[in-house]
Amino acid sequence: MTGLRLSAAAAWRLLPVALIGLAILSLWLGGDPQPIRVYEDQISLNDLAEAVEPQPDISQVRDDQHVMYYGIHVDKVYELSRQSRTFSADGYIWVEWDAETQRLMEEKQISPARLIRLVNQIESWDSTFEPVTEQPVPLSAGRFYQRYRFSSRFYDDEINFHRDPFDSLTLPVVAEVAADAMSQKYQQTLLYPHHQQNGFLGLSGDLSGYQLQGAVLNSYLHTYPSRFGSWYQPVQSQARLEIIYQSDYWSAFVNWVLPLIIVMSVVLLSPAVAGSLGDVRLAIPSTALLTLIFLQQAYHDDLPSLPYLTFLDQLFACSYLIAMGLFALFTWGTNVYTKAAEDEKEAAMARIDRVDFVFQCVSIAGFSVVAIMTWTSTH
Repeated sequence: MTGLRLSAAAAWRLLPVALIGLAILSLWLGGDPQPIRVYEDQISLNDLAEAVEPQPDISQVRDDQHVMYYGIHVDKVYELSRQSRTFSADGYIWVEWDAETQRLMEEKQISPARLIRLVNQIESWDSTFEPVTEQPVPLSAGRFYQRYRFSSRFYDDEINFHRDPFDSLTLPVVAEVAADAMSQKYQQTLLYPHHQQNGFLGLSGDLSGYQLQGAVLNSYLHTYPSRFGSWYQPVQSQARLEIIYQSDYWSAFVNWVLPLIIVMSVVLLSPAVAGSLGDVRLAIPSTALLTLIFLQQAYHDDLPSLPYLTFLDQLFACSYLIAMGLFALFTWGTNVYTKAAEDEKEAAMARIDRVDFVFQCVSIAGFSVVAIMTWTSTH
């Protein structure tokens, strides 16, 4: 019986350490970062696969391909919703092409309104995408020019919350050649950034709560996974403007990380309460657990459902386990002190204080390891 009591006491002592180890293990199981952009979708049907790949350099354009130059300017960005992964933007898109491409458009009866489309546009009923002029504007050397005005809501397929709340935000405006006759194998039209493209953003390009880092304009080839009843698999040239924002680190720290640190500081200082005050000690971790739950719920109110844990979620998970370990430790300490004889109370107090100190050291080390490993394993 004495051996069983010793084994049970040893198990109680090791439980807090085991919980901290479980917190670190959860990092490896749940913190595997996902790529920011996936260009290829491996789901295939009848040997057709969807892919979005970088477009070859303009020097590799074949003689049977047409080239159209484009530019994108965004006047303002607003109504960002991280929960629905959408945002609104107003601006202009313009394209310029040569006489040979114009002949192809006239032959296929492709009007300016059918030339290009916004790929990631949503809620089209409340959106605007229209040519500024009804007919293309003739330029010198037989070239033509068309400008489009847009005001729409867009879906953000680039959002990444792995380091949230210290995350970066990429908002894309994506357009591509809309006419099927201009995406065939022998009549392909490619979009390339205009050499005079500058000023991607207007004065209202700032986004509340984020710092503007810049904008990138690139071209891609979008291969569709269906032939849409035709004999060819369409490959459409795609223009993509990516506006890059960075969250304000100090604001994110004060709003989310600092409250968590304050709660955990109270939790880790609670072992300093005398071991004889069992009721007071037991109330601290249970109250901290409730506070942590409400903090995390408030944090997730602005986030969509995610298949992975964010940086702050990893800290919350570690904090839960520390608070639970502390509750188990205080339960053990209260039982040890209550069951000890009067002449053994002092020895029991000293024993509880030693275990409390070990728990504090292990908890601080485990929390720091989780924070560092989560940060370095995500990007």
